[in-house]
Amino acid sequence: MAGLFIAFEGGEGAGKTTQAALLRERLEDLSLPCGLFREPGGTELGEYLRSYLKSERPLSPEAELLLFEAARVELVGDRIIPALESGKTVIADRFSGSTVAYQGHGRGIDSEAIASLNDFATRGIRPNLTFLLDLPPEEGLRRTTGHQMAFSLDPAGGLAPLNRTEEGTRFEDLDLEFHRRAREGFLEQAGAEPEHWWVIDAGQPVDSVSREVWRLVEPHLAPILASRGSAPEAEPPQGELWPPEA
Repeated sequence: MAGLFIAFEGGEGAGKTTQAALLRERLEDLSLPCGLFREPGGTELGEYLRSYLKSERPLSPEAELLLFEAARVELVGDRIIPALESGKTVIADRFSGSTVAYQGHGRGIDSEAIASLNDFATRGIRPNLTFLLDLPPEEGLRRTTGHQMAFSLDPAGGLAPLNRTEEGTRFEDLDLEFHRRAREGFLEQAGAEPEHWWVIDAGQPVDSVSREVWRLVEPHLAPILASRGSAPEAEPPQGELWPPEA
């Protein structure tokens, strides 16, 4: 397809939403057409399913997997493929790598079943670049829960939520071991596809991560910029955009 497809992956609180927004801002400053989509979400059905998936309402791991895939089917067909075919750069705040990490490694669902569902839902579309913003789960959860609830580490190493102040997400409330398994899942994927996945230390300042992302993205945009006689700015957009992960 004509467009460039970029995905941001990582655990809770790693800064995916912030970096995706900064990259979109950079592309817009260069007048490069782009689209930013989040998972689950991006379509009417996706946002409807997101509200359930982000709630504390009952849901089995298998049903959770299928709802994520249903949201992805709509997003890929209605938003991502048309944008790529029109030559836009597409930025995804999570994609199929999160399903492998969370529902596969985290929940323990069969990896072959997930691979089959991912292939079906994505229609074989895969990101050209996937940025794994890697952060120890202890730090990521402290970042995220600091904006949503007070918490403490229980003797078994799990996170015990206290005094919720906002609606949290289904995953933030899971124990620390779940998030460690999910991190292993992300790193395993990155190790298996080093030509497409880039691991970035998300413990760095926001601006440092943004510069590293742009260093890796810019060569893929060089033909477009060269054809227009454009040159990238000296520095990417900066600032503390870091909201809690959506």
